[in-house]
Order: sequence, then structure tokens, then C-alpha cells
Amino acid sequence: MPSFTELLTASDDELVRMFYKTSAGEEKDFIKRINIIATQLELNHTQLVCALGFNKHIRELTDIQQQLGFRSYKLLMYRQHELFTTDTYTQLPIDNILDIYSERLEDQEILETLRDLLKPRLQHIEADIDKREDPAHVISYKMEIHSIYTAGIADKDFADDRLKEDIGKFRRMANEANIIVEAAYHPPSNLFFMDSLSPEEKVDLIESGHISSDMVKNRLQNAKISEEERDLLEEHI
Repeated sequence: MPSFTELLTASDDELVRMFYKTSAGEEKDFIKRINIIATQLELNHTQLVCALGFNKHIRELTDIQQQLGFRSYKLLMYRQHELFTTDTYTQLPIDNILDIYSERLEDQEILETLRDLLKPRLQHIEADIDKREDPAHVISYKMEIHSIYTAGIADKDFADDRLKEDIGKFRRMANEANIIVEAAYHPPSNLFFMDSLSPEEKVDLIESGHISSDMVKNRLQNAKISEEERDLLEEHI
């Protein structure tokens, strides 16, 4: 049986061969059809839809789309978007996510789709972490954030939006400020002087060697900074 990665990266001929021996019979419900075929391929529903949806060759393979119960590629995309944005490492483990973000996937349409889906996906994951505080999910989240930047999925607009949001807890959890600096979207000084970054994130930048003592002194001259930030920064002069 093909693995998730093999299905994700298969050529059009390989996809045809993979699905040639699968069948959902006379089942009319598309959810059940996907489940039947996913079981035959030893994958789960979400893995099957996302592996196919992020494979550029599926666009032209209408027979496979119809075999799964989709009347068009667009309808397959709707299902893929729904599953990808709402899964919190339950049906798509982090290894699958890293494969999706892999630099092998150089198709422009796939890249644009991923960029559109990042914000709602991360919001679902962050809400899940807030609710359950599952250590395994936290580790997966850190790996995903790192991969988003290193694989080139994130762009400067994505980084800027993340920096403006009130998600300092999650940025720090993933060491995101340092990742943004290393990705060269902003010089460290820009981030350090942002009011939206938490004091703890600024300390992380200092301890990573990105911020000089002169920058710290400069920041301390700002009378508007919080007492918490002032206290933390004074320890690093």
C-alpha cells in the first residue's frame, strides 16, 4: 500500500496505478466512499483527501476525483481545505504536515493554497493547545512553525501578521521571533523595538545574541514601556 508521502508525491501514472485496484462499489455518499477507499489504501479519510489534494497531478485526473465521490476538482479542494485547516495532529500527524510543507512541492498553486490556509489552521491548533495543553501537540506545533518558515511557505506578510497578533504566548512557544530574524524578514532591532512583542520574547532575542546592550539601553529610554518589560530588560544591560 502507498504511504501518505508516496501518494502526495506520486506522478499521474502512479496515481492511476494506485487507484486502479480500489473501489467504493455502489456507495453514493462521498464521505463513505472516501472512507472505503482510504481503508483499502491503509490511510485515514483526512490523509487520503489531503495527500491527493496537495498533489498537483490530481487536477486532471477526473476519474479518481469521481471515484472518491467528487463531481469536480473544486469540490475536492473544498473538502481538503476543511480537513487541513481543522485537524490538530489527530488525523494528520506532524510527519504528514512536514511532507506537505516540503520543498519538493514547488507548484505555485499549491504554495498559494497553503498560504491561504495557514492562518485558520494555526488558529485551530493554538485554540486546541490552549484547551488541552497536550505536550505532544506543543512539540508538533513548534516543528510546524519552524517548517513553515524554513520551507518558504511563509512570506513577509505572514510574518508581519503574526507579529501584530496578540499571540506572544504561541510565538514564544515556537521561538518564532528568532525564526523570523533567521529567515531575514526583519532585522532583530526592528522586532526588539516592536510594542507587540512580549517582554519575554525580547529577552529571548537578547539571549540569542541578536540584541546589543546599546539597543537595550535605547529601549529603556522609552518612558511608555511596561514595568514588566523595564524590569526584564534592566537585567540584561
